[in-house]
Order: sequence, then structure tokens, then C-alpha cells
Amino acid sequence: MGTSSETAIFSTGSRIGALLREFDWSRSPLGNPQNWAAELKTTLSMLLRAEAQIVLFWGPEFVALYNDAYAPTIGDKHPRALGRPAKESWSELWDDLEPLLRSVRDTGRTFSSKDRPFYIERHGFGETVYFDVSYSAVPDGDGGVGGVLCIVSETTERVRAEAALRDSEARLRDLNEKLEQRVMERSRELERAHVALRQAQKMEAVGQLTGGIAHDFNNLLQGITGSLDLIRRKPDDAGRVSRWAEAGLKAADRGGRLAGQLLAFSRTQKLDIASIDISSALAGFADTLRRTIGPSIDLRMDLDTDGVFAKGDRTQLELAVLNLALNARDAMPGGGELFIAARRCRLTGEPDLQDGDYVELSVKDSGTGMSAEVAERAFEPFFTTKDVGKGNGLGLSQVYGTLHQSGGAVRIESAPGTGTTVRLYLRRTEIQPRRAEELSVPADLAPAATVLIVDDDPDVRTFLTDSLETLGYSSVVAEDGASALKVVERIAPAAVILDFAMPGMNGAEVAKRARQTRPDLPIIFASGYSETAALTPVQESKHSRMLHKPFKVGELQSALAELLARPD
Repeated sequence: MGTSSETAIFSTGSRIGALLREFDWSRSPLGNPQNWAAELKTTLSMLLRAEAQIVLFWGPEFVALYNDAYAPTIGDKHPRALGRPAKESWSELWDDLEPLLRSVRDTGRTFSSKDRPFYIERHGFGETVYFDVSYSAVPDGDGGVGGVLCIVSETTERVRAEAALRDSEARLRDLNEKLEQRVMERSRELERAHVALRQAQKMEAVGQLTGGIAHDFNNLLQGITGSLDLIRRKPDDAGRVSRWAEAGLKAADRGGRLAGQLLAFSRTQKLDIASIDISSALAGFADTLRRTIGPSIDLRMDLDTDGVFAKGDRTQLELAVLNLALNARDAMPGGGELFIAARRCRLTGEPDLQDGDYVELSVKDSGTGMSAEVAERAFEPFFTTKDVGKGNGLGLSQVYGTLHQSGGAVRIESAPGTGTTVRLYLRRTEIQPRRAEELSVPADLAPAATVLIVDDDPDVRTFLTDSLETLGYSSVVAEDGASALKVVERIAPAAVILDFAMPGMNGAEVAKRARQTRPDLPIIFASGYSETAALTPVQESKHSRMLHKPFKVGELQSALAELLARPD
């Protein structure tokens, strides 16, 4: 069991994180967490927060560290496998597993496989199970490989169902040749096998993360860690450092968009619902769409909505249209036409929609189209017909989640060879879109203002401290709500940057108590937590702003400027 500073990386709210905080590291080859490599700490912190099934084998003894999602896949090996060399707990398959891990560690090359069989003893008996696996090297500080990151998804149920289906089909053919009268009986058996397969496919939906999200996760991790490693090796090469930093930021941006898609589908992220000028938003977005889909696709727009406003989150709506455009592009590999139209309409008796006035935004392509079966599953999370690595199955799920959160709906029309039309329905409103106010930071405030940073993650605190210093502010830090409230009483900070999900009091509770004595205290809520709807009562104050992690220094600067500024 380590000190608070040593075990901060385990403070993720997960069950495994709690076990690791209490773990006696003197009996593990990894030793005291305080002495761990930065790469190990960073990778462990990310995997503990992930929903995919992930295990990290670190060091020459392949010491196992895994997350909550992975633990059920090893049955009664958990928790004794945690923090121990893999050979101790996976002895029955070590002759199979060790060469795979050793190859990734020695060569640095990723190993991936679908439906990979493993013999394992996890429930008191031996069995052959199947997994989709992606094993990737994690670099260490010396330029070598520190460990192997394994993102897996068990497919045993589906593989067995498919095997049963193949066996049933073979028996059915044999019986048809011999006994025609038994065809109906075996047909029913085949149908039962199909039902079992479909059920297995539903159970495996989250497991498809290995095909899409796991691939994206590895690419993002490589882009970020690779850029940071290069910067550390060549810190004095200003030109290349700038290029590497930009590459790392782009990878982080992609990760933020991926997280946003997940949160939008979960329908727990609080959207910024406001009035949108549909014609203005789409017209201003046209150049971005053209650059995205490329010159081989002719983009045309028919926007019959001048002066018409709809309710929604403009950023999420643009992301939804972008996702639809990307899907359309992939459906037209040889080029084609993409037609985007907007019109006013009145709907009555529509499922999932209240009767009333709407804006219909349609995105139509001249691509390959899709079958009724594929269209029926198009909005399922992680469902994709694209090859591994070319799609994570979240694009249409994000569209679905965004529209439903804003009181709208989405419809899809398609058939093989006729292209696809997706129609988005948004509630109309008479409220004018809000205009950005011209604000300026008082010259006597910005350089001297003291900002209180409240976050339980030491890396985030360091980032915010350095960012504020760069922007000309001074800062005071607190790692929990109780400490933050004492600082507010003692020094009366000009503003507070406040995390939401923290041990003890969460951000909403801290803000409520702080404003009992300072109702006008400017607060920036900075959170990567999905349940941001809990912030609504305190966030709606004119003295509050919301930043979704990950965010850039420029976004922080703008939020502080708005809160600390006064109109010209």
C-alpha cells in the first residue's frame, strides 16, 4: 500500500483501481509505484479508465495489470494475477502465450488476430476459448519496449454458435440425401442455431471494440506517446519539436472526437442546446465538407431555410453532418454526388417525435446503398460493415444520440444500388441564435489574477498550472473539494477551474458550497465525465463556463477572458 502521491494513478473510481491502491507492492517485481516509469503510469491510468477489456504485461517478467472489464475474462485467476508475473497465473497456456508476448516485446511489432483460440483454466476446469486480440508494444523511457498492451474481446460464444451452425448445416445436408421426411425437423434445428448466432452477435456488440475502437485507441496512443518521446529526445530542435507537438495535438483531438461520439451515443453528455440558424451553419460548414470528402464527389446544397431556426447543439450537429458525409464518401469509392437539403415541415403522428414544426435536414448520396438488414442495424453502437481499422461503428450512433438528446429524430432510407438518404429532424424555434459578445480582459486583472485549480489528477494540475503561467495568471492548487473550499475562504481567488468527478465532494457540490459565500465566483467546470447533466443547476449561472476534456490552452484562455472580462 503506497502513499497518496504514489497511488494517485489508481484513483480512477474503478474496482481494480481500489485493489491497486491497497496492494502490497513489496511482493511485486514492479516495486514501489513511486519509482515506476512514466510510461507505465500513463498507460495504466488510461487502461483503468477504459471500457474495453485491456491487460498490460510489463517488464521482462510480464507483470499483469488489467482493468475492470478484463477481470471477468480470467475467472478465478482474479485477483491473484494482479501485480504478479503472468507465468504464475497463466501457467497452463504459457507455452502458447509467452512466445506471442515475447515477439511483441523483442520486435516492437503489433500482433493481432480474430477468434484466436486459447486453452485456459479459469473456472476450475480446462476449456478452449476464443478471443479477438491486439497486442501492441508500449515504449519505455530508454527507447526500448517496456511492456505489451493487450486489448482483447472474448468471442467464445459466437465461435461456438458458428461451429454449431456449420455442424447443423452439414447434418441437414446429410439427412436430406438420406431421409427427405426429416427435412422439416432439421430445418427447425438450423433455425435454432441461427437464433443462437444472432443472440451471440448481440452479446458481442461491445466486443467489436477490438476491430474499430481498439485500432483507433492504439493509433491515438502511438501518435501521442511517439510525439512526446521524440520531443524528449530532441528538445532543442525547435522546428521539429513544433511539428511533433502538432502531431501529438492532432492525435489528442481525434481522441476527443472519439470520446465525444461515445458520450453522445450514451445520451449522458450535456449538449449545448441553443437556437441554430440552419442555413448559416451549413453554408459556413460547406468548405470543410468539401475538403473532407475530396474532389471526386460533387457536393450540392439546397437550403430552403433562410431565417429559420432550430433547437440543437451546433457543434454536435456539424459533427453529425460530417459523419454522414464520411459514410457517403466511403459508399462512393469511385466518386459521385452528395446532396444536402434543408426544408421546413410539420410532423404529426411520428414515432419518437412530438407533433409540431420541424426542420428536415437530409443528406443523400449516390453510393452503393445498403440492404434492409444493414439499415436496420445502422444506428447500433459499434456496428460497421467496414474493414477492421476503417471504422469504429460510432458515426451513426453519434448522429442518433445527438438528435434524440435535442428532441429530434433521425430516419434512414436505402436499398442496394440506389444510394442512401438520411433525414435529420430538429424542432423549430422562434428564438434568435445568440451572438458572441465582444469581451476584453481588463488590463489590471489578467496578469495579476489568481486562479484556483481543483483537480484530483496530478498531471492535469500540472498542465493547468503551466497553462495559467503561460497566459499570465498566478495559480493555487487543491486536489480535492475540502481543500478547495479552505483556499476560497483564505485568498478569495479571481476564478476557479473545477473538475467534476473527484473523490469526496464532486465539482457540483464544491461549486454550490463556494457560492454560498461568493455567489458571483467565476467557475470553469473542466470535466471528461459523461454525467455532466448533474452540473446543470450550478453551470447555468452567468458566472460559469464548461470545458470538456481534453481541451487546449486557447479554449481555457477564452473561457477565462469571458468570465473575468467586462463588455467594452
